[in-house]
Amino acid sequence: MECAVQDCPEDSVKEAAKICRDNGADGIVGVGGGSVLDTAKAIAAVAPNGDDVLDDIALYITGQKDYANPRLKQLLIPTTSGTGSESTFVSVVTSIKHDGKIGLPSPPDYAIVDPELTLGCPASITAFTGLDAFSHANEALTEKNNTPHSDLLSYEVIRLVTKWLPVAVKDINNLEAREYLAFASNLAGIAFNESGVHVGHALAHQLGHKYNLPHGISCALLTPAVIEFVAKFYPEKTKKIGEAMGINIETDKPEEIGKIVADAVRDLAKEVKIPTFSELGLTREQVLEVGPLAYHSPDPLCSAFDGPVTLEDVNTILEIAYDNY
Repeated sequence: MECAVQDCPEDSVKEAAKICRDNGADGIVGVGGGSVLDTAKAIAAVAPNGDDVLDDIALYITGQKDYANPRLKQLLIPTTSGTGSESTFVSVVTSIKHDGKIGLPSPPDYAIVDPELTLGCPASITAFTGLDAFSHANEALTEKNNTPHSDLLSYEVIRLVTKWLPVAVKDINNLEAREYLAFASNLAGIAFNESGVHVGHALAHQLGHKYNLPHGISCALLTPAVIEFVAKFYPEKTKKIGEAMGINIETDKPEEIGKIVADAVRDLAKEVKIPTFSELGLTREQVLEVGPLAYHSPDPLCSAFDGPVTLEDVNTILEIAYDNY
């Protein structure tokens, strides 16, 4: 079936899962961007286990429940370079019960990552998907399950996206840039899978659901503010992000490091023409509304940061994201 809507709606998963059951499917192929791949992953779990999986989705993502039957085999073929969904364990589903986006565990079995399939992807989609990969790498560096290996991958993703994303946005048929971005997206997915993401994604999920924003745009606008927050706890890692972006940072003061690196990410986002929240039609008050939703969500992303996070911190990140871009 064709999936023409973003953010993996629950109804699309149910409809396709029924088709799989009615036809005795033993596998699924997902071809497309992140929403398509996430939908394929969710179908693979729901088809053999029933629609009740979606009602209990919070129990699956928190490890309180496991599937009764094996998932369908999956082959994922991305046509954008951002989510890295072909290498992550989770499908992000728009849940009716939770009125928001929440993860459903469903790791893929196989993937084909062919940069030629991303040639001609519109500049705007290229821009925000690339910065989604950047956000995965940034958050994986300071998630609770972070490892030295995920760090190595994350810094390389940041280097590659910083160098090649503007090239691909300027020339959407530049195969060299597409190859490096496809590689970066896949590496970011592996880092995310090994480590995880946290506050930025908790907020991006709520913004995307409440205001129908593309996930990558939300991530692009939030990442600088997340960096400023994280730098207070991890100044050395934040400095290394700057170094991966080609910035020479001489100060050792955490707040100054955070501001320098955050401004560099803002400059990158502006270079690839990411719109502001205001240009997207959102007021400051509307953006701030998602703070409590993210902080109290059943999806445990806010608490995945390897450090303390308060509701005040979450609201401050949103304020900075709105005011300083």
